[in-house]
Amino acid sequence: MGPHGAFFRKLIYLAAIALLLLPLFWLGQPSSHATKEAAGSPGGLLARIRHRAQLSEAQLGEIDPTSVAVKLATLGLRGIAANILWEKANNYRMQKDWTNFGGTLNQITKLQPNFIHVWENQAWNLSYNISVEFDDYRERYRWVIKGFDFLKEGMRYNQRQPRLQWYMGWMISQKIGKADEHKQFRRLFKEDDDFHGTRPLALRDNWLVGKEWYEKAVEMVDTQGLSMMGKSPLIYRSSAPMCQMYYGEALEKDGTFGEVAKGAWATAAAEWSRYGNEDIPTSYTDENDETIIIHLNDQEREEAEAAKLIARLDAMQPGLREKLKAEKLAALTPAQREALDTPVEKRTGRQWELAGQAEETLQVTHNEVARRITGPQRKEALALAKEIVRHENLATYIRRYRDIVNFVSWRKRAALEQTHDMLEARRLLYQGDRAYAEGDLMRAREVYTQGLQTWRKVLDANPELVKDITTAEDLMEVIKRYRRLLSQLDEPFPEPFILQDVIDAYEAERGTSEKKPQPAPPES
Repeated sequence: MGPHGAFFRKLIYLAAIALLLLPLFWLGQPSSHATKEAAGSPGGLLARIRHRAQLSEAQLGEIDPTSVAVKLATLGLRGIAANILWEKANNYRMQKDWTNFGGTLNQITKLQPNFIHVWENQAWNLSYNISVEFDDYRERYRWVIKGFDFLKEGMRYNQRQPRLQWYMGWMISQKIGKADEHKQFRRLFKEDDDFHGTRPLALRDNWLVGKEWYEKAVEMVDTQGLSMMGKSPLIYRSSAPMCQMYYGEALEKDGTFGEVAKGAWATAAAEWSRYGNEDIPTSYTDENDETIIIHLNDQEREEAEAAKLIARLDAMQPGLREKLKAEKLAALTPAQREALDTPVEKRTGRQWELAGQAEETLQVTHNEVARRITGPQRKEALALAKEIVRHENLATYIRRYRDIVNFVSWRKRAALEQTHDMLEARRLLYQGDRAYAEGDLMRAREVYTQGLQTWRKVLDANPELVKDITTAEDLMEVIKRYRRLLSQLDEPFPEPFILQDVIDAYEAERGTSEKKPQPAPPES
């Protein structure tokens, strides 16, 4: 090919490049704001999509000019640079070089300000991993707060991420309220004017502050249509009312009872009930393949509705359900009938299997009843059977989701903690603990005894609490302290003990036995 051919080929390439610039310009033209001198522009297709989805940096949060400059300086190698910095940060942490560790974290946030896991992970590092390296609890607390402040900084750059608000609520409530040093941390947190600013002293309890952040996160979801990114509504909507529960619990542990504690638990009960009315999407779908929405408060209503419809169905042809069951029973094999008739404790492995098969076979479904009904009522019966199954399924789904958050137990506790006997039992045991700690053993024995007697009244009125593992664990700690107290007074542990049923239930659940102190060997 001659020089003219090469020249024309270059012209073709230049023309192709020019043509490709047009769609690139159409796609990537940045938007601009209107000024006095010039009208604004919505930009190219990508800019308009980012604006509609609110994904531009200006819509996500504050823009840090330094961050933008750093990202440009990496020339497309931002991911590689971030990985290198993550590795450096981990090395500094292992070396306990906190100065360079903090500086490296700041560099990472300049590269990835909108990657929220950076803020979550490093806030955790500061509050949990680094804080425990110090012996003085005051220094530990200072690093815990550094983690909170780091997370706040992340919120500035990610104002449309309610997950960060939720995470702040979780860290404040859990780290301050459940750390080994929670007594000291709770006190320091209330006194921390720098963190709280103008927040009234009465509202500085870590559980109330955590609850406040949880509520902010939920409000962002509800009012702005934002996503909690990986957090289930079942969980994140329970967080604020659970904080109120823990606040009531903390008041009593701190020695606050009477109307104040009662009011805290009344608020918890009301908020838990509101949570029970929230729309909770499930993993189940209906016949139209649409997500089934439940309300945790509705299980009893769904069960009652199903029972009412079952009564209507059975009334159409009385005795039909029993007749169907008798037919199924007659169709069992001799081995299945023998397995059913064998006492549970005497069944062999094979009989357990056969008995299970038989019990499943004997189940009479509502649809089977409806299909055996004859005459003009049959169509109505089939519709009733379908409606019964729908209500029963809803009740089952609600029960399963309730179990995840221990809904019934917390509902019961919020109501119970408001009663006079429950408040009095906790007050007496608190006074017993104080007297014991101060060395006043006689006074401790007196109020412990009164407190245990009051607990007996509570358990008699609410027998289901005996097998409630949380209640049992709390009471077992009290029983252990009471046993040590009597040992120091050289008095026998009373048998039968007033809360012996709690001990027995706890041992049965744990598969252990509460060891009784052995008498000391005689002195030689």
